Amino acid sequence: MHPSDYAERQQIDEDHTLTQLANAWLNLAVEAYLILNGKAVCYMHMGNFDEAETLLLEALNQASINCGNFCFLPPAP
Repeated sequence: MHPSDYAERQQIDEDHTLTQLANAWLNLAVEAYLILNGKAVCYMHMGNFDEAETLLLEALNQASINCGNFCFLPPAP
């Protein structure tokens, strides 16, 4: 495929509503995962390791449910 054809197809795909929705959904799932991880780190710094573990397990569970194979995260135990 010629590079100009690829760029044109990529622009059409990026403008497609379904692509926009899928990207937004994925970004929300990743942000939730990162926020939970950040909270867990704060709890670890405060010495609250039980709460940190709970948040980390919740983050893994949400990531595996929300992202599926799109995120390269291990599934929750």
